Amino acid sequence: MRFAILGPLDVRRGNRTIMVNAEKQRVILATLLLSANRVVLADDLMERLWEQRLPRYARASLQTHLARLRRTLEDGDDDVEVIRTSPGGYLIEVAPEQLDLLRFRGLTEQATHAERAGDAAGELGLLREALSLWRGTALAGIRSDVILRDEVPQLTEEWFRCLHRRFDLELLLGNHDEIVAELRSLVRRYPLRERLCGQLMIALFRCGQQVEALKAYASVSAVLRHDYGLDVGDELERLQHAVLTGDPELVSVNGYRKGNREAGGAASPWTTPRQLPVSAGDFVGRTELLKRADAALDPGQSDTMAIVTMTGPAGVGKTATAIQVAHQVQDRFPDGQLYVKLQGVGEHPRTSTEVLGELLEATGLSPGAIPEGHEQRAALFRSRLADRRVLLILDDAADIEQVRPLLPGTPGCAVVITSRRLLSALPGAVPVRLGNLSEQESLDLLEALVGSRRIRQEAQPAARIAAACGHLPLALRIVGARLAAQPLARVATFAQRLQDGHRRLDELRISGLDLRRSLERSYVALDPPARTAFRRLGLLSGAEITPWTVAALAGAGDEHLADRLIEHNLLEPVGLNTIHDPTYRLHPLSALYAADLAKQDDPISTGAALRRYTDSLLAYAERASRQLPRAIGQLPPDGAVVASVPLNDVARVDVRPWRWLAAERDHLKDMALHCCRQGWHERAARITEVISQLASHEDALEMLGLLCVRVRDSAWANGDQRTGWRAEHHRAMLLLRQGRVEAARKIIAKCVTAFQQLDAARELPYSTAVLAAVNVMQLRAKEGLALAEHAYQLARSASDPYAEALALGAVGDALLGLRRKSEARNTLVRVLRLARELGETRLEAVTLNRMGWSSLRVGDLRAAPRMAEEARGLTGIGDRYGKARPLALLGAVALEQGRHGEAIQLAEESRRTFARLGDACGEAEVACLQGEIHLSAGRPRDAVALLVPGMSRLDELGAYRVRDRATRVLAEADTVLGEQRQRKRDGRWTEGATVRSLNRDGRSGAA
Repeated sequence: MRFAILGPLDVRRGNRTIMVNAEKQRVILATLLLSANRVVLADDLMERLWEQRLPRYARASLQTHLARLRRTLEDGDDDVEVIRTSPGGYLIEVAPEQLDLLRFRGLTEQATHAERAGDAAGELGLLREALSLWRGTALAGIRSDVILRDEVPQLTEEWFRCLHRRFDLELLLGNHDEIVAELRSLVRRYPLRERLCGQLMIALFRCGQQVEALKAYASVSAVLRHDYGLDVGDELERLQHAVLTGDPELVSVNGYRKGNREAGGAASPWTTPRQLPVSAGDFVGRTELLKRADAALDPGQSDTMAIVTMTGPAGVGKTATAIQVAHQVQDRFPDGQLYVKLQGVGEHPRTSTEVLGELLEATGLSPGAIPEGHEQRAALFRSRLADRRVLLILDDAADIEQVRPLLPGTPGCAVVITSRRLLSALPGAVPVRLGNLSEQESLDLLEALVGSRRIRQEAQPAARIAAACGHLPLALRIVGARLAAQPLARVATFAQRLQDGHRRLDELRISGLDLRRSLERSYVALDPPARTAFRRLGLLSGAEITPWTVAALAGAGDEHLADRLIEHNLLEPVGLNTIHDPTYRLHPLSALYAADLAKQDDPISTGAALRRYTDSLLAYAERASRQLPRAIGQLPPDGAVVASVPLNDVARVDVRPWRWLAAERDHLKDMALHCCRQGWHERAARITEVISQLASHEDALEMLGLLCVRVRDSAWANGDQRTGWRAEHHRAMLLLRQGRVEAARKIIAKCVTAFQQLDAARELPYSTAVLAAVNVMQLRAKEGLALAEHAYQLARSASDPYAEALALGAVGDALLGLRRKSEARNTLVRVLRLARELGETRLEAVTLNRMGWSSLRVGDLRAAPRMAEEARGLTGIGDRYGKARPLALLGAVALEQGRHGEAIQLAEESRRTFARLGDACGEAEVACLQGEIHLSAGRPRDAVALLVPGMSRLDELGAYRVRDRATRVLAEADTVLGEQRQRKRDGRWTEGATVRSLNRDGRSGAA
């Protein structure tokens, strides 16, 4: 099968075209092909299909579209699996010859190798073949704003790069007369691509059509001026001048004649400067960055001057890296290398006028020949360097304005600029952003400074030192210098001293190296509001930061505070969170410095900033939680805490509420702990309740349980009994999610008593309903039914329809436990109706699952799987519980239908999901189902091996209903094994003897 996307989407098998007509299937196929041989996450596919807002059954709908697309592509061929399912997503595996995009990129890569080998003719042939694969605009006809915005422009730029290089080679090899017609057509189609116009002008000039070349220039100039109000670029203007004057040297690949040296430059003899400082003998790492900078600093590779900007935070090694690069490439610049320190973060940055005088003098001009005026010095400097090959290092630049007058004006020169500020607005510059060293590079640097034997003998302490230094080169150099000065000192001793964050910055200084002083220079360079924001970030203990975090802490109403901290490299990029917001952090040592500054602030203003941030975070969290279905048994929000939602940026929460909560979960947890320390127990309680909706893994459940205890103790210490017992209720629910039934029962029983005593009418129906459900799980169905009916009456008195539904669900569970199937089903139908009226999809899914088990017990093998599939369709992003329960039900249906292989596969997937969630009770429940499947399939020994190891654990958990079910399965297995042994003794042994199935009522199902 062959695919083509460099034009309209095209799929072929042999000579036959396969039509993919459905719009969403085309988007899916295009997305997979753009990431061919790589997994595309299901969430990313859903975002491509529904860019504004996911529908209710997005994942189920995606799977439907994928199934239909697979059928279309495979077309009855059982041996072909075009789209494969992979953990977390899907992928298409194709060879380069099966996809035109892969073939195109492979050919352009081969062309690059030919270029390096000097094979111009071979390179041209490869580029022609690559361009022949294009059939117009890539992915034409695909209706996806994301693809049109993010993917098509990138592919188009690849095409233009290949096209320009091909025409350069055609001109180089004298094929100008063959490309004129094609270039004319392209210039008409793309009038804004000035390079195409330039190539056309060169070809026409070489064909003796000087007037036509000028007409081509005039046509493009008119379009730019009339439609966009722009003038043509300098290069095209110089080319026009060359054509006008009939320049005989108009023969280079790009057609631009090298100008003669300016008269001013010849007025004084040229002195070749050799100003590069010595490169560090202990320089380590930066391999890829050095390669990138090396490639950019090749004057023969471009018709513009090469500029490389090396930016990064204080102490990251910008100067050392720039000098290392300069020494690598100095042979390319025979006319000299200039180096100047601009003192950009000092108290008195150098003026460009002063620096120009120094540079002019370094090239051989006497001080008396250097003009006084700034503009005159800049012009003379450019003239002196015209047509020369000089490398200029501008170290420690304050900003773009400081370096702009210092830039040469001709392509033969190159410039490397280092700065603590980003210089992304500098035109034509290749940005190189330095980060921290890797762990191994940090150890290599310590070995170079201290000695390999010493570091390797104490490898673990050395690794702790590297981590405490945040892998920052300056900090590591200071440590290395101190250890080298004390050859008898143990590395472990110094590592221990660095573990104390309060004294770490004091330890990181020696002689002229002082990390705190270096950080201070970056801080002082900020404007006052940005300084305040930086200090306040020190309150968050190194947490990941989003731009709104900065604004909330600073409280200045300035939306660009984060931008300024990023520009000064005080915030390091971390990546994109789950809602594709960029996240940042302070370097660990910068965070310590910021925390020191925050301690010096007014405590009142600091406390107000933290409350403002906490309330903003809580407001966003509550807005997100209100758009999500409640966790089963979750208490209604407490009205004691009212946080207003910031109105300036709520769309990011509304579009993906679950993802926003997942992205901010760590922040929410940290702030809940901080609120407990500050005595803000009501805020801490509400934050904890919100993030309980996200609990899904064993470690998260344990953490949240401890957090509930902290909230409880903080509330009780402040005399707030009701909030403390609310925290206990949520702790009990977390224990239930872990399958710790007896521990949960003890706590929830105390909550019922406490809420009765406190007359807590809002909370009492919930705890009573949960206690009823726990009684059913422990085989006390009669007590459970009485409690559930009481909870229902309490809920009606409180006019809480959700609590009514929760209580009725417990009634239905109890009736199922008492074998009152008809009453149970009628009750569950009422619960389902209520859940749908309330829009509570989690409760709806759980109820459908209960009804499915009820249908299965009465032998309705049509209704049970339908309800299981409907429940699966309701599960939201991240709701793994909602995914595990229906799988178990479908496995039980497959068992009843005798499809043992499918049954065991479904049950195993469900059991593993419960295991990953840390739900021991749910895992054991599904293990019982697997035991029943093994029995039915004639594998009683497998059933015994699966269930026996966990029996004692069930008593410990208090999961008596599950234990009872496991006991029945094991008893049946023992009976079957006894019969098999008897048949073997009687000579009637058969390996595949039929095993009778268990009575349906023996399977309770995970409700």
